[in-house]
Amino acid sequence: MKRVVVAGAGISGLSLAFELERLGVSVLVLESDRRAGGKIETDRCDGYICERGPASYLDRHNSITPLARHLGIEGRVLPASAAGERRLVVADGRLHDTPLDAAAFLRSRLLPWSAKLRMLADLFLPRGSSARGQEESVTAFASRRLGAQAGERLLQPLVSGLYAGDPDVVSLPAAFPLMASLEREHRSLVLGMRADLKQQRAKRQAASAAPRLSSFVSGLDELTTALASKLGDRLRLGARVAQVERVAAGFRLAVDEGGRSSTLDADALVLAIPAHQACAVVQPLDSDLSEILTRIPYVPVALVHLGYFASALPEPADAYGFFVPASQHLKILGAIFASAIFPDRAPAGFSLFSVRTGGARHPETASLPDEELTALAHADLRGLLGLTAPPAFAHIARHERALPQYTLGHMDRVAALEAGERRYPGLYFHGNAYHNAGVPELVSRSGKLARRLAEELAR
Repeated sequence: MKRVVVAGAGISGLSLAFELERLGVSVLVLESDRRAGGKIETDRCDGYICERGPASYLDRHNSITPLARHLGIEGRVLPASAAGERRLVVADGRLHDTPLDAAAFLRSRLLPWSAKLRMLADLFLPRGSSARGQEESVTAFASRRLGAQAGERLLQPLVSGLYAGDPDVVSLPAAFPLMASLEREHRSLVLGMRADLKQQRAKRQAASAAPRLSSFVSGLDELTTALASKLGDRLRLGARVAQVERVAAGFRLAVDEGGRSSTLDADALVLAIPAHQACAVVQPLDSDLSEILTRIPYVPVALVHLGYFASALPEPADAYGFFVPASQHLKILGAIFASAIFPDRAPAGFSLFSVRTGGARHPETASLPDEELTALAHADLRGLLGLTAPPAFAHIARHERALPQYTLGHMDRVAALEAGERRYPGLYFHGNAYHNAGVPELVSRSGKLARRLAEELAR
């Protein structure tokens, strides 16, 4: 029976392996770490639930819902409160709601009238380069369509919020393909966003299972823990794929397991590991592919989880959280109001905030000592929320290489890697280094890749 080896037990590798098993394909997952889950990991400390990576998901692809059902954990899915629908942006040192309709846009103080009028010019502008499939930075796209100030306060914060990246160099069609498609299909970004919003609202009204921000009762790693448990002995922890070479039957892998070296043959190999690890694996096979992988950069991120007495908040924090545009003189990139959107994320009488810092904008802050990092996060949070007391709880999670960056040229790099897959049938690059980094998108791509692999192996 033909066998697939998956290198990496993050959400991409785990969900792919689970789907392959459901399709009757023999699979083995090798993970260099002593735990499965990758960046999805939940710390439970002193009554707080602190996410070390993603904190929630919006299942627009309907991929997590069926997966949770197959795993038997659908009853553990935890929808967000109404506060999860509200996003805030920092401007002029204050928090502002992101306007979701025309009336809110007109009332909003997020933008001065001059910027609002410039933004309306989008209704009459022709399609640009992104609509023609060419790469353009988020800053260039936002300025062209909406004007510099509106782009800086409405679109650029998404780059920090989702990728911790620099909007001047992040590729819009690679990072936000929906934005490019809206311009392509509707010509006007404003009209396209309005149509998309109307479509989403219609779906909510028509279906009880419409996409909603969600997590799991005790944290997002319930999902990866359940996947790892289902795989059982088809998952080997502490086993690193060191190198790969082509052989007649497929691929021969050099595996390092606790200092002990061995070889393993596979009919197909899926590299669901970070690009900076995959480059070393494929170096003996194809140095050109290895070099392309080295050109996918990563940025460091620190998550500072701060717990406060509820009485320290002048008013309730009833929102998902906020994003910080680059023009604001803050060292943090944003924060999630964890206990406002999910119950039991903090003990009774306390509120939990998850503050993100580092990234492409402030990489140096991610490596500050714990005490300095806590003080920095608290100072910026206090200035925005008017906190009247210091945190009663602090917990820090650091990632030296947290998030891949889809910088300009990323689409060409992915195309070159796909050409490499065609040169070496049975080799696949899979995960957030190449395509949209959201958990539902990664699970959806795992399902598609599993079906493709099953078909190819059956020939």
